[in-house]
Amino acid sequence: MRAAQEAVLVELLTSYPYNSASQLHEYFGDGPLPSAYGGSCAWQSFEAGRGVAERVGVEAEYRVDGRHVAAVYRDADGITILDPYLMHCLPLRLERADAVDGDVSLTVEAYPFRVRGDGSAAPSSVRVRWRLGDDSVRLNYLRFSPRRGHRVISRSFLMRPDRVLAEVPPDAGWVRPQLLHPEQHSVSVRVLHPGTRQLAELVMPLAGRPLRGDSRSLISKDNQGAVARQGSREFDRDREVVADAVGVPGREIEEVLFKAAELHRAAAPDGLALAEYSLEDE
Repeated sequence: MRAAQEAVLVELLTSYPYNSASQLHEYFGDGPLPSAYGGSCAWQSFEAGRGVAERVGVEAEYRVDGRHVAAVYRDADGITILDPYLMHCLPLRLERADAVDGDVSLTVEAYPFRVRGDGSAAPSSVRVRWRLGDDSVRLNYLRFSPRRGHRVISRSFLMRPDRVLAEVPPDAGWVRPQLLHPEQHSVSVRVLHPGTRQLAELVMPLAGRPLRGDSRSLISKDNQGAVARQGSREFDRDREVVADAVGVPGREIEEVLFKAAELHRAAAPDGLALAEYSLEDE
């Protein structure tokens, strides 16, 4: 079981990117994108659960925090969590016997692996706390910020046992409002390149910029979290990393993002307020 979970996670990290455009195409457009494009954070966890079930026949429990979903496996000795969106390098395995004052804590390295100013490695990490009393799991994802010079919490989720999806994938009536939630202030494709294990991302902010019918609103981020504008050498480099990982020309990635932004704009309710997307380097 644990070998299967690890194999699935390692494979998905480089073969099923985070892509917040995919479900916009699926639920508001012409249908799902090819699997090489990846999917949203929830769909990454669904894909992890599907892979484990195919190998060992064990189904996951899908816990929910707001719009986020993680695959959870329970047994007599503890729990294991697969959450590819958080890019942890190994399954998050928490043993009941390791509890201290009712809590089990764990820290696992995660991508991206960044570099400090002095050249030393600065891997990301996922910190987990499982509270035996209420069976809740807190997931904190931390990245090193080159601009700040220290790690910062990038994401935090609380997965409770009473918040579980009854069906996978959920009914479209549940999915569509999540895709139009105010937190969704961009569409992006983020890859971990299978050859270099370097992170790269193409992002289309949804607020504060006009959609002109081309890709001039796009930005990119590299493994260090540095932002580049469309038309720059750095942007072209990042786009090629994304395109090579997905296996399609860079222009097709741009078209997927632009179309997703159009679909979002057409489906969004009147008066939807979206936060500005930060253009600062991380």
